[in-house]
Amino acid sequence: MSYLLTRVAFILSYPEITLIYFLFIMGREFLDTSRKMFAARLKDIGESATFKYSRLAKKPGVIDFTQGKTNFMTPKVIVEATKKALDEGKISYTEVKGIVELRKVISEKLREVNNIEGVDENKIIVSCGAKHLIFEALMSLINPHDVVAIPDPSWVSYEAIVKILEGKPQFIKLSEENGYVPDENFYHELENSKAKVLIINSPNNPTGAVYPKKVFEKIIDIAERKDMWIISDEIYERLIYDGSHFSPGSKYEKTITINSFSKEFSMTGWRLGYAACPHSEVIEKMAVVQSQTVSCAVSFIQYGAIKAFSSEAEEEVALMVKKLKERRDLLCKGLKKLGLIRNYPNGAFYVFPKIKGDDFKFSDMLLENQVAVIPGSPFGNEGKSHLRISYGGVSLEEIKIGLERIKKVIEEND
Repeated sequence: MSYLLTRVAFILSYPEITLIYFLFIMGREFLDTSRKMFAARLKDIGESATFKYSRLAKKPGVIDFTQGKTNFMTPKVIVEATKKALDEGKISYTEVKGIVELRKVISEKLREVNNIEGVDENKIIVSCGAKHLIFEALMSLINPHDVVAIPDPSWVSYEAIVKILEGKPQFIKLSEENGYVPDENFYHELENSKAKVLIINSPNNPTGAVYPKKVFEKIIDIAERKDMWIISDEIYERLIYDGSHFSPGSKYEKTITINSFSKEFSMTGWRLGYAACPHSEVIEKMAVVQSQTVSCAVSFIQYGAIKAFSSEAEEEVALMVKKLKERRDLLCKGLKKLGLIRNYPNGAFYVFPKIKGDDFKFSDMLLENQVAVIPGSPFGNEGKSHLRISYGGVSLEEIKIGLERIKKVIEEND
């Protein structure tokens, strides 16, 4: 007791110590209150790195290689159909799974283009973008502590969604030497995994890799033997410059195929995507989640999106893909000359060059020189000392300027 009184007397005799002690106690109380106030499941989850660095790129004169979007306009036929739906007063709630007219054309597209059978309009759900559909799919499939296998590197939100749902992400390495395409080591880890679900993304964000059919056949063989679900994120399916797209749902029924209108049709802000699965129970569970969260996708946007499957829209998409390939070729030629990449990525609109040193520090140095990129580390352990460069939203001239600025930073820090 006397020791305690002595300590109190000492603290009070020095005002500056009293203030520091008071601030320490208040800070500790605030942290304790904060921990009690907010859900523990969010304590290790921050803002999406892509949105964070895209915000920093908004300064005048900055060449913006950050966000996963293009700078093309949405095809006119979609815009006009959306306006027409608004003019006709199609502004009410729709069915939770989306309007039947849209789900029917999606079903037809999946059958004719992706060779996915057994997914009529009742086995399709339309929602507010692919990200929410991935959330709904995982919400429907996993319980706390269930394992979800995720290739490393991969899109930042896969891990975050799994953690929000209290699942356990298991990262399986993709090697740069193999072009970030699954190899024998990947198959071995997947074979020995306890994962209930595997998330796969081809063409890939952040690497631009396109997985060949033989790779999917090996993955499907493992998934079948282990009774594993596959969530196939195919939002870049149309953006392929070399090779071809393969949908695992065409060979394996326990696949939830997820796609979006965002990338292919330059509709990132419209927020519309769809999911399909031959197992109707999965779609019904996803519909339950949707009915209790966002209710349904925006009505008039759904009506407009029907025209995304028209020949008029296809013509504009084909032209966009041609221009994106020109951008890829120019950017990759420059990056290869700088010794940052070995091969050209086959799809999407990303390049994933390797740099010397810390990717966050290098990204900051580039930003100081008016070039904005995303550090590779948020995409996984294999993303360390890498950068994600998106060429979807920049012109050929901006790519040239960006390459010169990147070269300058490398030379100054070599």
